[in-house]
Amino acid sequence: MAKAVVVGLAKSGMDAARLLSQRKDTVFITEMKDGADTKKRVDLLVKEGVLKPGNIELGSHTEKFIKKADLMVASPGVRRDALPIKMAEAKRIPIISELELAYTMCPAPIIAVTGTSGKTTTTTLIGEMLKSSGFDAIVCGNIGNPFSGEIKRIKKNSIAVVEVSSFQLELIKKFRPRVSVILNISDNHLDRHANMDEYITAKCRIFLNQGHGDALFLNRNDELLSEIAGAVKGPKAEFFNTYRDFGARHKISNEDFLAAMSSASFMGADEGKMLEVLKNFKGIEHRLERVANVNGVDFVNDSKATTISSVGWALRSLEENIVLIMGGRYKGGDFGLLKDLVQKKVDYIISIGEARPQIKSGLDGVKPIFEAGSFKEAVSEGFKRAKKGGRVLLSPGCSSFDMFKNYEERGRIFKELVNEIGRSE
Repeated sequence: MAKAVVVGLAKSGMDAARLLSQRKDTVFITEMKDGADTKKRVDLLVKEGVLKPGNIELGSHTEKFIKKADLMVASPGVRRDALPIKMAEAKRIPIISELELAYTMCPAPIIAVTGTSGKTTTTTLIGEMLKSSGFDAIVCGNIGNPFSGEIKRIKKNSIAVVEVSSFQLELIKKFRPRVSVILNISDNHLDRHANMDEYITAKCRIFLNQGHGDALFLNRNDELLSEIAGAVKGPKAEFFNTYRDFGARHKISNEDFLAAMSSASFMGADEGKMLEVLKNFKGIEHRLERVANVNGVDFVNDSKATTISSVGWALRSLEENIVLIMGGRYKGGDFGLLKDLVQKKVDYIISIGEARPQIKSGLDGVKPIFEAGSFKEAVSEGFKRAKKGGRVLLSPGCSSFDMFKNYEERGRIFKELVNEIGRSE
């Protein structure tokens, strides 16, 4: 029985506290926020018997509080250089992530999925493919329901399909998936990681503890991952693009689909059942979500794509004849990196929002660009310009805050405008 301090009281912190209590540890919580929502969470944990009223500090992190601990569990949002982490390191208190905590109590094999783009879609598909083949697949992690909160549902004959982030992987110790997947690696989260090398290192920790009999699936089309494959020791490194020839045999080019099929197949999923799942898959909301087909034109909502690399992922995942709607509040980066993909896949670009100058600068002359004065005009113009059998893709590559509250609102309004077009047609 240990004294365990949980840093952070969002969803992952709540579930970590419950799991620690379940294994009979004494739970302490330190949280900088002290608003009404935080206090409600504390009251709930006290009511559940997880937390004693005196074992909480809100509004600060103090050495006096933290030095009581035998173990520290950090929520994904806690930076490696955060004050409580430094305090624990100074006192030589072991520090683990919520992901590592859940792993220590998971009785089932794990499929872990990471990457800069496509994690949620791939994780979801793996779960559906396994379920369709009769497996008890529990989908969790960074996808929205923390791994710690699902341990009570996971049995020995289950398969845990876990979406993991670089933040969670930073503090693993023994975390060992049966199957690990790295979909791609490109510039992201450099506000959290010191540099690109640190970000890459964090992602590659997913296979740190894998060994003989485990599988690591990498993306052959990602230059960095292709290089890494040759240096991997321990698990068998495979390229999901060519594994069991799924892509060539079934004419599948979508990398999310191939990564999902490879992982699920390795664990015993039936090929026919997997293809059936793909046939019926409509996408995750705001992530390459198929909205409607109007007069032979598909509309795809990828509002979640707020980085330039995410737009590239979307373009690689779809067939050609695309009218691409992009723009919003510029987050940095070079739209020119998309030139080859735009040349190959896109017929027409419609730019919106504050980032119109940067889009024009990066892609002028590659394909025609129309600068829309409103979101409604962009969607309407997209439909006019799209070829029958083609698609209108909203994949902004920018944040939404110049026009919308968040990417979810942007995606919802896109769908409403598409439905208006459908009714008028």
